[in-house]
Amino acid sequence: MVTGPTGMVGRRVLTELRRRGITAAGASRTSEVRLDWTDTSDWDEVLDGVESVFVVTPIGRSLGNRVAGFIEKAAEKGVDKAVVMSSMGSEHAPSDSDQCVAEERARKVFDKWTVLRPNWLHQDFTEGTFAGLARSRNGRLELPVRKHTAVSFVDARDVANTAVAALVGDHAGREYTLTGPEPVTFKQFVRMTKGTDSPVWRFKKIDEAGFYFRARNRGWGDRYIDTLNERFAAAVAGRAAEVTEDVRAALGRDPGPVAKFIREETA
Repeated sequence: MVTGPTGMVGRRVLTELRRRGITAAGASRTSEVRLDWTDTSDWDEVLDGVESVFVVTPIGRSLGNRVAGFIEKAAEKGVDKAVVMSSMGSEHAPSDSDQCVAEERARKVFDKWTVLRPNWLHQDFTEGTFAGLARSRNGRLELPVRKHTAVSFVDARDVANTAVAALVGDHAGREYTLTGPEPVTFKQFVRMTKGTDSPVWRFKKIDEAGFYFRARNRGWGDRYIDTLNERFAAAVAGRAAEVTEDVRAALGRDPGPVAKFIREETA
């Protein structure tokens, strides 16, 4: 079972599992299997016959305890394996943060658990958070980070393939911090996407108050905006530039660089 099946990673996890001939179902409020984090009434039915589960912890929605409850229910129902995805740096967050709560519950109730902590994704510039912000500002990406702030952006395809490897292979007890092969600044990334179908054409630094105003205008909640600002602050402090060997450890190959992503996933 794959939660978050329409997201940048979950969609690719589901596709890859099916490509391999593995029976897999997406679970969300709008997918083939209905799963609502706030409605526990059908969790027993949702988990019937499930052997392994990929759980994406929603960011900034105060659902950590709900997700942890679902993970515990999965263990009670006899699910064999749980792969939980949070984000890079979540291990340093307060112990009661949503992602820490979900990770810790998986470690507590499953013998076979794996935690994935990816950095910002390449696809954020084409289909994710950054793309949506840029579309609302005529192609200008306005964030509370400096243009020379470096991040080891990772390809969602590498994250998804790592998730699949953990779901079907032996990665029990592993915690993978997933990054690209090198840090790239926001200015460099935007420059590399020029002439492609990426909606991001320009970059501008704004302060947190300005970002909050624009994010609220998009209908985002305060908790989600605060979580994003925390991640931006970590990037400005240099904590998102770290490059790890975890993609290679999981997949036996290096992660794809930004240039490969642009060549293969943008026109």
